[in-house]
Amino acid sequence: MKKAGYVLLVIGACLIFGGVMILNQPPQTIKAREVSKIGVVMNGSFIDRSYTQAQFDGLAEAAAAFEGVTLSCQDNVPVNDDFPRLVGSMIADGCEAIVCDNYLYDDYLLSLAEEYPDVEFYNASGTVTAENLSSYLGRMYQVRYLAGIVAGAQTQTNEIGYVLAFLTPETIRQLNAFAIGVRKVNPDAVVYVRRTEDWNDGEKAAAVTTALLDAHDIDVLTQHVNPISPLRVADERGVCTIGSNVDNRELFPDTCLTSCVFNWEPFFAARIDEMERNRSIGKHYWEGVRTGMVALTPLSEAVSAETEALVNAELSRLLDGSFDVFFGPVTDASGINRVRAGENISDEYLLYEMDWLVDGVVME
Repeated sequence: MKKAGYVLLVIGACLIFGGVMILNQPPQTIKAREVSKIGVVMNGSFIDRSYTQAQFDGLAEAAAAFEGVTLSCQDNVPVNDDFPRLVGSMIADGCEAIVCDNYLYDDYLLSLAEEYPDVEFYNASGTVTAENLSSYLGRMYQVRYLAGIVAGAQTQTNEIGYVLAFLTPETIRQLNAFAIGVRKVNPDAVVYVRRTEDWNDGEKAAAVTTALLDAHDIDVLTQHVNPISPLRVADERGVCTIGSNVDNRELFPDTCLTSCVFNWEPFFAARIDEMERNRSIGKHYWEGVRTGMVALTPLSEAVSAETEALVNAELSRLLDGSFDVFFGPVTDASGINRVRAGENISDEYLLYEMDWLVDGVVME
């Protein structure tokens, strides 16, 4: 097994009542805290082995270390008027904080934050903040860049597949970072992209993956959708994969090269501690490899020692701050210089404005 820093996320025990899970924490805790109740309202599934589960497991693990902290949880919550009603009922039931996982909740959360000024709100991938509303996300583009190096070195056909949900600044920066990594080691490789236009539909993701593999001689595939069905389709066809959000190597031991994963437990532990000490403040949290919020899992034995050495060298540069993925010069697919040599794209631009693709990406 090859080395790389990452943390496996462990889910806490849940008691299920109807569609809502109430999480009661074990008695082994680090220190006594005041009782606190946190509502968890997420668009995806707590057991999707992907984006939503990574956050839920991290939050559950963090909450378990604080005596008296309980979680009131609901997953698969659509983005409609049922969302604010559900959140309101959780607050009426004693929730002092609400944690969500989708930027599509933004408008509702802004209104809720104003209506309930004594409640702390957190929203993953959110684009808005308020005095009691924070957004948070990891700099996953850094790890996507490292994964791109693996893909570019591993491909024999120079055709790499990428299954994507939507085109947003978040997905574009990760796709671009991946392609920059691919082209760093293999200038002839092409990343072919097809979209599902849905975050959580596993059947649609599988169909898009099948069509992508049928259209090209792809021998390495990755994804930026929540279901893991693209990994399953690729595995059945003997195509190597790079996973996302959660390490699913045990499901695909013969094809998984590595995975780009989140480690949410330290982040949520810090937020719970702030809430207990009345020190929460609405802001945007965006942490990367330097804090361990995002990481690349160990490379499989199929990846060469030379590739591993290059990945580790690039990771070291990211860790010491001497490099970031979008340090210039960076040109887009049409040859326009987007970042000049010696400069870097601002966080604000990466978060909210990136709308162009780098060379080597073919959007179908």
